[in-house]
Amino acid sequence: MQARIQRKVIAIAAPIGGGKSTVVTALASALNNAATLRFDDYETSTRQSVDELAKWLADGADFNQLQAPGLAEDIATLRNGEAITDRNGSAINAGMQELIFEMPLGRAWSATADNIDVLVWVDVPLDIALARRIREVSADMLRQDAASAKRGLGWLNDYLGHYIETIHKVLEAQRQVVRAQADLIVDGAAPVATIVQRVLDHLAQSPSSLVAR
Repeated sequence: MQARIQRKVIAIAAPIGGGKSTVVTALASALNNAATLRFDDYETSTRQSVDELAKWLADGADFNQLQAPGLAEDIATLRNGEAITDRNGSAINAGMQELIFEMPLGRAWSATADNIDVLVWVDVPLDIALARRIREVSADMLRQDAASAKRGLGWLNDYLGHYIETIHKVLEAQRQVVRAQADLIVDGAAPVATIVQRVLDHLAQSPSSLVAR
Protein backbone atom coordinates (compact mmCIF):
# COMPACT_ATOMS: atom_id res chain seq x y z
CA MET A 1 0.00 0.00 0.00
CA GLN A 2 1.42 3.38 -1.02
CA ALA A 3 2.06 5.90 1.78
CA ARG A 4 0.06 9.11 1.58
CA ILE A 5 1.87 12.28 0.61
CA GLN A 6 1.59 14.92 3.32
CA ARG A 7 2.11 18.65 3.58
CA LYS A 8 5.58 19.61 4.81
CA VAL A 9 5.57 21.36 8.20
CA ILE A 10 8.48 23.69 8.99
CA ALA A 11 8.65 24.71 12.65
CA ILE A 12 10.44 27.86 13.80
CA ALA A 13 11.57 28.06 17.44
CA ALA A 14 13.38 30.76 19.41
CA PRO A 15 13.28 32.39 22.85
CA ILE A 16 11.02 35.35 23.64
CA GLY A 17 12.50 38.24 21.64
CA GLY A 18 14.31 35.84 19.32
CA GLY A 19 12.50 36.97 16.19
CA LYS A 20 10.25 33.94 15.55
CA SER A 21 7.35 35.95 14.16
CA THR A 22 9.56 37.98 11.84
CA VAL A 23 11.24 34.87 10.45
CA VAL A 24 7.91 33.06 10.06
CA THR A 25 6.41 35.96 8.10
CA ALA A 26 9.45 36.35 5.85
CA LEU A 27 9.78 32.61 5.22
CA ALA A 28 6.08 32.27 4.40
CA SER A 29 6.45 35.09 1.88
CA ALA A 30 9.52 33.45 0.33
CA LEU A 31 7.51 30.22 -0.04
CA ASN A 32 4.78 31.85 -2.12
CA ASN A 33 2.70 32.98 0.86
CA ALA A 34 2.71 29.65 2.63
CA ALA A 35 0.19 29.14 5.42
CA THR A 36 1.26 29.85 9.00
CA LEU A 37 0.13 28.55 12.38
CA ARG A 38 1.13 29.91 15.82
CA PHE A 39 1.45 27.93 19.04
CA ASP A 40 0.81 31.16 20.97
CA ASP A 41 -2.71 31.37 19.56
CA TYR A 42 -3.59 28.09 21.30
CA GLU A 43 -1.47 27.89 24.45
CA THR A 44 -2.84 28.65 27.90
CA SER A 45 0.38 28.50 29.93
CA THR A 46 0.86 32.29 29.87
CA ARG A 47 -2.27 32.53 32.00
CA GLN A 48 -0.40 30.78 34.79
CA SER A 49 1.01 32.76 37.66
CA VAL A 50 4.75 33.11 38.18
CA ASP A 51 4.41 30.83 41.20
CA GLU A 52 2.84 28.15 38.99
CA LEU A 53 5.67 28.49 36.47
CA ALA A 54 8.21 28.21 39.29
CA LYS A 55 6.52 25.01 40.49
CA TRP A 56 6.57 23.67 36.93
CA LEU A 57 10.32 24.29 36.82
CA ALA A 58 10.86 22.68 40.23
CA ASP A 59 8.87 19.63 39.11
CA GLY A 60 11.19 19.02 36.16
CA ALA A 61 10.06 21.47 33.45
CA ASP A 62 8.07 18.92 31.45
CA PHE A 63 6.96 20.79 28.32
CA ASN A 64 4.22 18.23 27.76
CA GLN A 65 2.40 19.65 30.79
CA LEU A 66 1.85 22.94 28.92
CA GLN A 67 -1.62 23.11 27.40
CA ALA A 68 -2.66 24.19 23.89
CA PRO A 69 -6.19 22.86 23.33
CA GLY A 70 -7.04 21.95 19.74
CA LEU A 71 -3.55 22.55 18.32
CA ALA A 72 -2.57 18.92 17.79
CA GLU A 73 -5.83 18.23 15.96
CA ASP A 74 -5.50 21.33 13.76
CA ILE A 75 -1.93 20.68 12.68
CA ALA A 76 -2.71 17.04 11.91
CA THR A 77 -5.65 18.17 9.78
CA LEU A 78 -3.51 20.71 7.94
CA ARG A 79 -0.72 18.22 7.36
CA ASN A 80 -3.20 15.95 5.63
CA GLY A 81 -3.98 18.78 3.22
CA GLU A 82 -7.35 19.72 4.70
CA ALA A 83 -8.56 23.20 5.72
CA ILE A 84 -9.12 24.60 9.22
CA THR A 85 -10.19 27.82 10.90
CA ASP A 86 -7.54 28.86 13.41
CA ARG A 87 -8.07 30.37 16.87
CA ASN A 88 -8.12 33.89 15.40
CA GLY A 89 -10.97 32.93 13.10
CA SER A 90 -8.75 32.94 10.01
CA ALA A 91 -9.22 30.22 7.41
CA ILE A 92 -6.16 28.19 6.44
CA ASN A 93 -6.92 26.67 3.07
CA ALA A 94 -6.61 23.08 2.02
CA GLY A 95 -3.63 22.09 -0.11
CA MET A 96 -0.15 20.62 -0.06
CA GLN A 97 1.82 23.88 0.16
CA GLU A 98 4.28 24.12 3.06
CA LEU A 99 2.98 25.09 6.50
CA ILE A 100 5.15 27.37 8.64
CA PHE A 101 4.59 26.55 12.31
CA GLU A 102 5.69 29.13 14.88
CA MET A 103 6.45 26.70 17.68
CA PRO A 104 8.69 27.79 20.57
CA LEU A 105 8.65 24.26 22.06
CA GLY A 106 9.85 22.58 18.88
CA ARG A 107 9.63 18.79 19.19
CA ALA A 108 9.65 18.96 23.00
CA TRP A 109 5.82 19.08 22.94
CA SER A 110 4.99 15.52 21.96
CA ALA A 111 1.43 16.24 20.80
CA THR A 112 2.74 17.86 17.59
CA ALA A 113 6.30 16.48 17.43
CA ASP A 114 5.53 13.80 14.84
CA ASN A 115 3.95 16.39 12.55
CA ILE A 116 7.10 18.54 12.35
CA ASP A 117 9.27 17.72 9.34
CA VAL A 118 11.92 20.40 9.77
CA LEU A 119 12.73 22.23 13.01
CA VAL A 120 14.68 25.49 12.83
CA TRP A 121 16.13 27.04 15.98
CA VAL A 122 16.84 30.79 15.76
CA ASP A 123 19.85 31.12 18.05
CA VAL A 124 19.85 34.36 20.02
CA PRO A 125 21.68 34.94 23.35
CA LEU A 126 19.12 35.50 26.08
CA ASP A 127 20.49 38.93 26.98
CA ILE A 128 20.05 40.09 23.37
CA ALA A 129 16.55 38.58 23.23
CA LEU A 130 15.62 40.40 26.43
CA ALA A 131 17.04 43.68 25.12
CA ARG A 132 14.95 43.30 21.96
CA ARG A 133 11.83 42.69 24.05
CA ILE A 134 12.49 45.75 26.24
CA ARG A 135 13.12 47.87 23.16
CA GLU A 136 9.86 46.69 21.60
CA VAL A 137 7.87 47.47 24.72
CA SER A 138 9.54 50.83 25.33
CA ALA A 139 9.00 51.89 21.71
CA ASP A 140 5.30 51.20 22.18
CA MET A 141 5.26 53.26 25.38
CA LEU A 142 6.86 56.21 23.61
CA ARG A 143 3.82 56.35 21.34
CA GLN A 144 1.37 56.44 24.26
CA ASP A 145 0.04 59.21 26.44
CA ALA A 146 1.64 59.79 29.84
CA ALA A 147 -0.87 57.74 31.85
CA SER A 148 -0.63 54.74 29.50
CA ALA A 149 3.15 54.98 29.40
CA LYS A 150 3.27 54.95 33.20
CA ARG A 151 1.17 51.78 33.26
CA GLY A 152 3.50 50.31 30.67
CA LEU A 153 6.51 51.09 32.84
CA GLY A 154 4.81 49.37 35.75
CA TRP A 155 4.22 46.28 33.60
CA LEU A 156 7.82 46.31 32.41
CA ASN A 157 9.13 46.61 35.97
CA ASP A 158 7.04 43.61 37.03
CA TYR A 159 8.08 41.63 33.96
CA LEU A 160 11.79 42.20 34.62
CA GLY A 161 11.33 41.08 38.21
CA HIS A 162 9.61 37.90 37.02
CA TYR A 163 12.32 37.45 34.38
CA ILE A 164 15.07 37.49 37.01
CA GLU A 165 13.20 35.09 39.30
CA THR A 166 11.60 32.63 36.87
CA ILE A 167 11.30 33.47 33.17
CA HIS A 168 15.06 33.33 32.57
CA LYS A 169 15.10 29.77 33.91
CA VAL A 170 12.18 28.81 31.66
CA LEU A 171 14.06 30.14 28.63
CA GLU A 172 17.21 28.29 29.66
CA ALA A 173 15.19 25.07 29.83
CA GLN A 174 13.69 25.82 26.42
CA ARG A 175 17.11 26.43 24.89
CA GLN A 176 18.63 23.30 26.38
CA VAL A 177 15.87 20.98 25.17
CA VAL A 178 14.52 22.53 21.96
CA ARG A 179 17.82 23.62 20.43
CA ALA A 180 19.26 20.12 20.81
CA GLN A 181 16.42 18.69 18.68
CA ALA A 182 16.72 21.20 15.83
CA ASP A 183 17.48 20.12 12.26
CA LEU A 184 18.93 23.55 11.51
CA ILE A 185 20.36 26.23 13.82
CA VAL A 186 20.58 29.75 12.40
CA ASP A 187 22.25 32.85 13.79
CA GLY A 188 19.49 35.11 15.07
CA ALA A 189 21.79 38.15 14.76
CA ALA A 190 21.96 37.71 10.98
CA PRO A 191 19.67 39.72 8.69
CA VAL A 192 16.27 38.16 8.24
CA ALA A 193 16.92 37.66 4.52
CA THR A 194 20.05 35.67 5.37
CA ILE A 195 18.16 33.50 7.86
CA VAL A 196 15.41 32.81 5.33
CA GLN A 197 17.94 31.89 2.66
CA ARG A 198 19.62 29.43 5.03
CA VAL A 199 16.27 27.77 5.66
CA LEU A 200 15.49 27.64 1.94
CA ASP A 201 18.89 26.10 1.23
CA HIS A 202 18.27 23.48 3.90
CA LEU A 203 14.83 22.68 2.47
CA ALA A 204 16.31 22.34 -1.00
CA GLN A 205 18.54 19.55 0.29
CA SER A 206 15.57 17.57 1.64
CA PRO A 207 12.86 15.74 -0.33
CA SER A 208 10.33 18.01 -1.99
CA SER A 209 7.49 15.97 -0.53
CA LEU A 210 7.36 13.78 2.55
CA VAL A 211 5.40 10.66 3.32
CA ALA A 212 3.69 9.73 6.55
CA ARG A 213 5.95 8.36 9.20
